[in-house]
Amino acid sequence: MTSKTTTGRWLMLSALLGCLQLAGTDLLKAQDKLPEPVLFLDEGEEYTYFRGTEEPPVDWNTLEFDDFDWEVGNSGFGYGDVDDNTIIDDMQNSYLSIYIRKFINIDDLGAINFIQLGMRYDDGFIAYLNGVEIARSLSMGPAGIPANFDTPASDHESTPTPEWFNFSLDALDVLQEGENILAIEGHNTNLTSSDFTLIPYLRYYDNVCPYRMTCTERNSGGVRLVWYNVITPPPYESIDVYRNGEFLGNPSTPRSRIFTDREAPPGEHVYEISVTTLDGTNCSEVNPLSCTIVLEGEKIPPATGFRRGDADDSGVVNLTDGIFILSWLFRGGGSPTCQDSSDADDNGAINLTDAIFLLVHLFRTGPAPPAPGMQNCGADGTSDDTLADCDYNSC
Repeated sequence: MTSKTTTGRWLMLSALLGCLQLAGTDLLKAQDKLPEPVLFLDEGEEYTYFRGTEEPPVDWNTLEFDDFDWEVGNSGFGYGDVDDNTIIDDMQNSYLSIYIRKFINIDDLGAINFIQLGMRYDDGFIAYLNGVEIARSLSMGPAGIPANFDTPASDHESTPTPEWFNFSLDALDVLQEGENILAIEGHNTNLTSSDFTLIPYLRYYDNVCPYRMTCTERNSGGVRLVWYNVITPPPYESIDVYRNGEFLGNPSTPRSRIFTDREAPPGEHVYEISVTTLDGTNCSEVNPLSCTIVLEGEKIPPATGFRRGDADDSGVVNLTDGIFILSWLFRGGGSPTCQDSSDADDNGAINLTDAIFLLVHLFRTGPAPPAPGMQNCGADGTSDDTLADCDYNSC
C-alpha cells in the first residue's frame, strides 16, 4: 500500500510539473506550443466487470462478446486503498484477478494520430483493444503470453498519476470508427495482498510532430539543432535535416532530437527538419519547424566539459531544464546526455533538489550553479563526484 507521505509527494510533484509545463509553454510562440492530448477515458468511467474466481470465456476481450450478465461498476476497481470507486471486498484471500470491459465510440478515426493507455495498477494488467493485446505491465511478463485467471503478478505499487503506455501499430490497425471494446485484466500479486488497484485512462493526440526547434552556435564551430518531441520515444519513421534548402543528413536514429552541423560556414543559415511519422504523416505539412542563425567569422578554440544546469543538452540553461530533470526523475522522461550537467547544485547526485535549485536561481534570484557554471563549458572540479563521465554535445 502506498503511504500517505509518498502519495503527498507524488501529488505535489505532479502539480509542480503541471505548473512548470504551463509556464514553459506560455513562454513559447503559439506555433511552438506542446500539442495537448485529448482524454476520452478518465477515472470513474462505467465498465462491466467479472470477478476472476474462474476463467472468463475465451472471447471475453472481443467486440462480439455479450457481457450482459457481467456486473457494472466505475473505475477504479480494487480494495484497500482510497482510490477505489468499485470496492471488490471479497477478492482478498479468495481470487487473484478482475476482468473489465468498456465500449469506446470513435466518431472520426482520422482525427486520431496516436493513442496512449494510462494505468494506475497494483499489481499487474494486460490490456486488449478489439481482442488484440495493446499493452501490459512488466509485472505480467513478456507480451503475447496469455495469463490464467489464477496467474499472480509481480509486485507493483500503484501511483497517484497514471503510467502511460504507447499503443503498438497493430493496435492502431484494429481501431475502427464506431464501436470498439477496451478490455483489461488486472492481477494481484497474492491472495493475502493488502490492496489491489485497476484504473484505466485513454488519451489520443491529433498531432505528434515535433513542436519546437532551436539553433545554437557551438564554441568549437558549427551549429547544434535541438527539437522537442511530444512522445518519448517518438513514433517517427525518418528525420531529414536541411540547411538553406539543401539536404544535410539524418540524426543517428529517428528517435533522436539532436543534430550537429559541424561544417556550417559563416553567414546566415535557415535550418529545417522534415519528419515522417510511422503512420506516414508528413510533419512538414502539419507543423513545419525551422530556425535561423547567423555565424560570424572564425571560431575560438574548442571548449571542453559541460554547462552546469543544461540538463537537456540544448546549449542554454532555462526553464525547460528544470522540467527535463523532473520528468526524468518522476515521469520516465528521457535521460540526460551528461549527468553532471543535471547536477545543478553539484552535490554528486541527481534528485529533486537539483530542479528546485535551478528554478530558484532562474526565477527567485537564488545562487547560481557552481563551476563551470551555466554560461561557459568546463570540467567538473568536484574530485569525489561519482556521476558518469560526460558525453556532452553543446560545447
